[in-house]
Amino acid sequence: MTYVKNKNGFEIGDWATTIKKVDSCAGYFEKGTKVKVIGKSYRGYDLEDEYGNRVIETGYDSIG
Repeated sequence: MTYVKNKNGFEIGDWATTIKKVDSCAGYFEKGTKVKVIGKSYRGYDLEDEYGNRVIETGYDSIG
């Protein structure tokens, strides 16, 4: 028998779309923005859009 892990959530390098407004001190991603997962920690995903704008520690409910 082999153990197969379910794919829960996104991994670094995956592209996704924001499902809500994602705020930071310097700006925000609007709902529906295409973003890439560039990091992952216990505080959530670190995201970057196609123009190089980044928001870190966005929680796990920010993208879908």
